[in-house]
Amino acid sequence: MVVGCTALGNVELGPPKTHSLLREQLSIHTDFPLAAQHRLIEELAAKRYDLSRELALPVSNEPIHIYLFDEEPRFRAFIEARYPDFPRRRAFFIETDTRLLVYAYWGDRVAEDLRHETTHGYLHAMVPNLPLWLDEGLAEYFEVPRGHDGMNRAHLRRLVKRLDEGQWRPELGRLHAMTSSFEMTQDDYAEAWAWVHFLLHSHPAHRTLLRSYLDELRREGTAEPIPGQLARLLSRPEDALVGHVRLVADSRRAR
Repeated sequence: MVVGCTALGNVELGPPKTHSLLREQLSIHTDFPLAAQHRLIEELAAKRYDLSRELALPVSNEPIHIYLFDEEPRFRAFIEARYPDFPRRRAFFIETDTRLLVYAYWGDRVAEDLRHETTHGYLHAMVPNLPLWLDEGLAEYFEVPRGHDGMNRAHLRRLVKRLDEGQWRPELGRLHAMTSSFEMTQDDYAEAWAWVHFLLHSHPAHRTLLRSYLDELRREGTAEPIPGQLARLLSRPEDALVGHVRLVADSRRAR
């Protein structure tokens, strides 16, 4: 995908290209100087190996191009001109036939945004045809800083609150059927994260299920969907997830 440089008012609509930095799989383009040893860049590079180790997947060398704007107005103008149908968000991951792209701006939550979108890049470089819920759930899991075991506290608080209010009940089948992230609600993102956390932390058999699914998807391009596999392993997977959310929340309160 080639992005042209045009103008809207006083805002240039081309992607950042003044400065470039190559760090392993990441090709980072900015319109402001960025230290080669910046701690955020180091963390993003390390995430590559975190995903590989946690998910038992081989790393890929396919480049991920990160375009980082120094100001939000330039980012907004570029996205609105190049992708007019996109919703208003702080960052985006885009996969084309030939490239993996991340667009973001240097705002207060840039670290979280880049961890999330770069995770999408790493995943799509390693595994084809990821179902949306798993793609987003893994990105929500790995968007938290390293060393936190994927504990997305905002999602956990939200789900516990919604459970207490009687406003949320997990439905993995419904989540699995979704095909556009633009249709996902905050509850959907939180639930996707919760399923990933459940698979990775509740029982070794669940972790094995997830890893085996991803490995088969990587090798064959297709695999039996996780909802069906989980239903054979557990009589009531949704109840198990609710129990896991409650257990994790209680454990955190106890600490």
